[in-house]
Amino acid sequence: MYCSNCGSIMDDRQAFCPFCSTPNPNYRQNVPPPQYGPYNYGPPQFYRDVSPYSPYNVNPENEPAETPLLVFSAIEPIIGLIAGIASLSRHEKRAGRAYLLAAGISFGVRVLIVIMYVVFSVLLIS
Repeated sequence: MYCSNCGSIMDDRQAFCPFCSTPNPNYRQNVPPPQYGPYNYGPPQFYRDVSPYSPYNVNPENEPAETPLLVFSAIEPIIGLIAGIASLSRHEKRAGRAYLLAAGISFGVRVLIVIMYVVFSVLLIS
């Protein structure tokens, strides 16, 4: 609503215009609280919101692994081992398992490459 005297914006809950003090003809003393719709869950209750995307419902066990660190874990297994142990010590189970799995696969592939190299070199020598 606009003030009839000065044209400034007024709310229905304001008794007078904040600039020129003209009385508000639409002044309502008891304005009902806002209604909460399907996408507005309302204020959190005891710091726990009903929304699954609320920052209060963060569970460190379900935090995903960070992609750059996961790539480095696959390239260099010792990085994955250190990151996995650090994540598990912070109770980040999902991320810790991902780092350890990437490090384990990388280490296993390296062992297979060394075994294949040794086997082929023995076969070529004899």
